[in-house]
Amino acid sequence: MISLQQSGKVTFALILNIENGCNKHARFMKDYAMERGVKQIVDDVVDIKLTEDGSIDSLTTKEHGILSGDLFIDCTGFSGLLINKALGEPFISYSESLLCDRAIAMQIPTDLKKDGINPYTTATALSSGWVWNIPLYGRNGTGYVYSSAFISPEEAEQEFRQHLGVVADNCKSSHIKMRIGRNRNSWVKNCVAIGLSSGFVEPLESTGIFFIQHGIEELVSHFPSKYFNEELIHSYNKVIANCIDGVREFLTLHYYASDRTDTDFWRATKNNIKVSEELQEKLRLWKNRLPSNKSINPKYHGFESYSYSVMLMGLNYMPESSLPILEHIGNHNAQAAFVEIKERANYLTSTLPSQYEYLTYVIKSQEQSEYLSMVSDQPQRIPALIS
Repeated sequence: MISLQQSGKVTFALILNIENGCNKHARFMKDYAMERGVKQIVDDVVDIKLTEDGSIDSLTTKEHGILSGDLFIDCTGFSGLLINKALGEPFISYSESLLCDRAIAMQIPTDLKKDGINPYTTATALSSGWVWNIPLYGRNGTGYVYSSAFISPEEAEQEFRQHLGVVADNCKSSHIKMRIGRNRNSWVKNCVAIGLSSGFVEPLESTGIFFIQHGIEELVSHFPSKYFNEELIHSYNKVIANCIDGVREFLTLHYYASDRTDTDFWRATKNNIKVSEELQEKLRLWKNRLPSNKSINPKYHGFESYSYSVMLMGLNYMPESSLPILEHIGNHNAQAAFVEIKERANYLTSTLPSQYEYLTYVIKSQEQSEYLSMVSDQPQRIPALIS
């Protein structure tokens, strides 16, 4: 909730839907903001009062009473408490092109000294979706993203645990329902939805934080006066919609262009999802030429042409021909470049610290810095002289 003052000073009250506590990054951002004048109110919203023209007038909270403001930022996640429930903005589902709508998440403890930490994440296909694995310091964050139309939550968890093996035997699971799609408009009246309340595609390309950052940047560049210029609102909504739609198209390719057809789910990603004629035309082109900046989605959505190329080739969706001029150029330069890259990689992996060694050093350095900072803030005690 933001109050737009005539002096130009902006005061904030952040209303967040926080589940399972805050991570370190969220705490850092909260402290950073509060040190600069942001006021945090942690409470439950029990009622939302609208003005005659349908804008939000105030929020009624359980412990802090009525909170008024000029601009309200909806960060209430999939529930869309302000943008959808209070203002009634329609939600556009992507279910016709992206089938996965559920996730099961787990935290798997790891033995750092024994197993180390992989410096990369992995995505592994299962019968009705895919599994993410994100190595962290002391644990792996992992989850199964799946389609509830092809497997039940119980069956999905059983398959997920079989995939993980004995390391998951004593680990608790969290089942998550995902709302896949976007609002028709993310800015309505005096309310702007940011993050999950604005839109979400499944986490195959980890775009959740990107959507938050993009929404905030665009809000800053479209920031209103008290009069809420309609052209600014229209421009913001267009930019946000184009971005989320562009990511949907990119993710659709991950399924549609893959060569896996061994289960009902994977067959459905080829036969039952909606793929626009424009995208099918691009796929036909990419069978003859690699994607370029001129042939991918021209609207900003965070992915460049090389992202399309490596993704399609990783799925065995290869061009059947290449530029004719390449037939007149030898392979020597390319092969020499590959050799140089391999030699450089071998040198770096043999001389640089491992992921575990590096992160351990960073964490211990940070702990030492925090300790020294804490000690320096304490009153200095001068020992008494004994005569």
